[in-house]
Amino acid sequence: MKKLICLLTLCLFAAACRSYPTVYEVKNHAVTVAEGQTLRQAILQAGRGRRWMMHEVKPGLIQGVLNVRGYEVVVNIPYTQDSFSIEYVSSENMRYNPKKNRIHRKYKQWVRNLEVDIYRFAQM
Repeated sequence: MKKLICLLTLCLFAAACRSYPTVYEVKNHAVTVAEGQTLRQAILQAGRGRRWMMHEVKPGLIQGVLNVRGYEVVVNIPYTQDSFSIEYVSSENMRYNPKKNRIHRKYKQWVRNLEVDIYRFAQM
């Protein structure tokens, strides 16, 4: 019984010490855009498919906002015709730590999914 309590205490301690991953950012992801398609169209289409609200700030820059179950993430997506980046702007309820550049683990999944979809739609 004493060993079981020690083991449970150790497991709880290990879970509490788990740190959040660093902020995932995409830097100049090169992409070959299919004929008749633009990278702007691919970004907007990928965002809509993943329920991001996309707003064109200016030519070459789209801002994406994702609201999921009380969490909010804002990213900037600067792009040219042959590359794009995804940059962290802000978040709500994601436990972002600017000193350590760490954030909730779901952030990476959401941004990675957006990155993959942009690449996929650009080549369609």
